[in-house]
Amino acid sequence: MGGQERSLQVLSTALKMEEKGRSDYQRAAAESRNELARRIFQTLADEEDAHVDHLRRLWTELEGGATWTDDNPSLRDAVDEGLLQATTEDIRSFFSLVAHHHAATFEPDGDDVRALELSIQFEDRAVSFYQNQLDLAEDPLERRFLKVMIDEEREHHAALVELRGFLADAGSWSSAGSDPE
Repeated sequence: MGGQERSLQVLSTALKMEEKGRSDYQRAAAESRNELARRIFQTLADEEDAHVDHLRRLWTELEGGATWTDDNPSLRDAVDEGLLQATTEDIRSFFSLVAHHHAATFEPDGDDVRALELSIQFEDRAVSFYQNQLDLAEDPLERRFLKVMIDEEREHHAALVELRGFLADAGSWSSAGSDPE
């Protein structure tokens, strides 16, 4: 499989994975009976939606004949757009703020816990997928794109692990520290 064909296959797989993640997070948000979990899952769905848009833009560029090794400003801009998205949302800060405000009234729901565990597994698989592709990538621009995706998925994973800790001991969140605002 040639470089261009491999790149398109990677993006195709990534698109399917990110679309599934978005759908799973939207479903978890819709089914959650808890405001905190609903907000976290919806935020993750929105983040996956941004990933889908980013991947589609890259797909369009590569399918149109651009290659990672070209000095193609449009493809480079598409990668850089993902870099900008990665710096605009700190999901763990968002989680901490929301958790602090909901800690006193939060009651874990078994369905939310199950959705959370599945979400953590999903993010683990996403990190592994992008890491495996990074190990195969040769071009610096493609490597930069994959590193952005790894960082994003790791951020999601960290937020979910933090949420799992919150579910285990919500009471300590409401009594710990000062208001983060």
